[in-house]
Amino acid sequence: MKPGTIVATMPARSGGDILFASKLGDKAKDMVFCGFETLPWACRFTEWGKKATVLGTKNNILAAVTPASATKALAKLQGLLGVNPLVQESPNNLGISLRNPGMIVHPGVMYGRWSSEAWDGQPKDEAPLFYQGVDEFTEKVLLGMTDEVQLVCRKMEEVAMVDMKDACTLKQWYLDCYDGQMKDTSSLKACMNTNAAYDGLKHPCKEVDGKFMPDLKYRYLAEDIPTGLCFAKGLAEILGLDTPTIDKVMKWGQECIGLEILGPEGKMTGKDLDKTRAPQGMGITTLEAFLAASKIEAK
Repeated sequence: MKPGTIVATMPARSGGDILFASKLGDKAKDMVFCGFETLPWACRFTEWGKKATVLGTKNNILAAVTPASATKALAKLQGLLGVNPLVQESPNNLGISLRNPGMIVHPGVMYGRWSSEAWDGQPKDEAPLFYQGVDEFTEKVLLGMTDEVQLVCRKMEEVAMVDMKDACTLKQWYLDCYDGQMKDTSSLKACMNTNAAYDGLKHPCKEVDGKFMPDLKYRYLAEDIPTGLCFAKGLAEILGLDTPTIDKVMKWGQECIGLEILGPEGKMTGKDLDKTRAPQGMGITTLEAFLAASKIEAK
């Protein structure tokens, strides 16, 4: 890559800027990293690498650039997307990392439907609806996870005076991204159940003898735990914060995907940490090291 190259990631998920810098080394300082919070659309591919069906277009999406001075990159990317969605500048990539909806929604909804707390292990007659099938138990799991991420945000504001205004709750993310597409916004569950962009989207399942069993190695666990939830959990651990809901989802999820991320004591000490975006997997175990890697100056 040539100096000044804009590298945009949609979605960046969590810790994308730190991973980018660690892989490029000294070259990273000459590049522009742009992390988007999510995809511009709710979509599914119909022919891998060639065709996709757009189910809904988001009203706006956030993006942050590193270095922070390279804001012209966002205008270039807006030109590629067209009028919608509107690309809005976020103060820093840490806010993008902790705003990451996929790290909560995907593992959380999978846990809410298929963990032993909710499922008897028997096959289903049909694949359940994913977003529009969220029930009260799943909503409780999602709220627990998003609340724990908010604790991380508030602590980072306290210890580093970093602007975390965009790292909002999951419900606020729905209000920001899908305003006008949800019939009921009275609760997180209602936002997900009545979102027209999610019409008909089902849980990833495999058909077995005419019935359906969950695909527990699907990307909702295999990608969103290593590239999202691990980052939030790892930073929480560095900050000395407890995350009981995230912990139980991760313990269940890591067994599903065959990784050891959390050690026996529930800490980020598993042998597969280097396969994740956890700060610890990149050798970052202190707040000082994290701030340096994130290019955040403590104030």
